[in-house]
Amino acid sequence: MRRLKPAKPHAKRQIDQALQLMRQARKLLREAGAPKATRKINYAIHSAEGARRHCDRRPMISEP
Repeated sequence: MRRLKPAKPHAKRQIDQALQLMRQARKLLREAGAPKATRKINYAIHSAEGARRHCDRRPMISEP
């Protein structure tokens, strides 16, 4: 198995913020009656959740 590239300290916060914004967008799209766009944002959310899990496994580095 390959070594995981170290993550920067702010990476988790950025992913979490992106997830929060995508969830807000999904809610608004649902309310607007846009099922195709809602499905696509769901795929993006699932992908970002996978990135978050991957980030959890990566070693952290400190920024200079």
